[in-house]
Amino acid sequence: MSAIQDLPTAATKLTLDQIEGIRQRADARRMLRIPFFVELKNRRLYDHEMRDFFLQYYSIVKTSYRMLAAGILNSRPEDADSIRHLLRFLDTESGGETSHLTHYLRWAEHFGVSAADLAAAQPNGTSRAFEETLMGYYSTGDSFVHRAAQLGLEDSAQVLIEGLDQGFRQYNMPTRAYGYLMIHLLLENDEDGHSRWAIDSLAETSDLTDRLAELGTIYNRVYDAFENVFNGIHEDWHRRTRH
Repeated sequence: MSAIQDLPTAATKLTLDQIEGIRQRADARRMLRIPFFVELKNRRLYDHEMRDFFLQYYSIVKTSYRMLAAGILNSRPEDADSIRHLLRFLDTESGGETSHLTHYLRWAEHFGVSAADLAAAQPNGTSRAFEETLMGYYSTGDSFVHRAAQLGLEDSAQVLIEGLDQGFRQYNMPTRAYGYLMIHLLLENDEDGHSRWAIDSLAETSDLTDRLAELGTIYNRVYDAFENVFNGIHEDWHRRTRH
């Protein structure tokens, strides 16, 4: 095989290495060390804390499919590859007979939080900031921004689902209630799941090398928005005990 034929493989490896460098420097797994996840794993939550968690985490659940729909609406009609990319994620979030949202409603219901409770929930400041950050990225017409935000989101989601699963193991849940965590444990990974899809899609963009710094900035801002949702929940728990 000639050097010219080898070039695409070498170029792809370079871009994958560059993406991996950003992921390693960001270290999304540090999320598991914040007080929320440490406390969730080490003790059982009071009823009001469990309720607070489900009401605020709902902001992430809602935004996860709304932002994808916004990205599709704001993509250029001629950019069929980007639209298919977003549709692939949207299908796993809200497609099929039982969507991720339906699984979430069942999970929350098992802990006494109804769909009506979720619909009436008022997001706190950090939950609102999460929604605004992600919807802002997907409301642009720039497919690179969509893909960069998706990578940050999927890597963060992979870690938070692991943290939630570790914390909720101390509760008895039927399969119906555990479905939300189960399906995300299968899909949120960089082997053949959502993170892998996002990585491979970014590696195919022609201007990645020129926009690496932008990718790093977006990735870290998305991670911060995720972490701050749980920082906000934890702060609400302890603000209540101080009054």
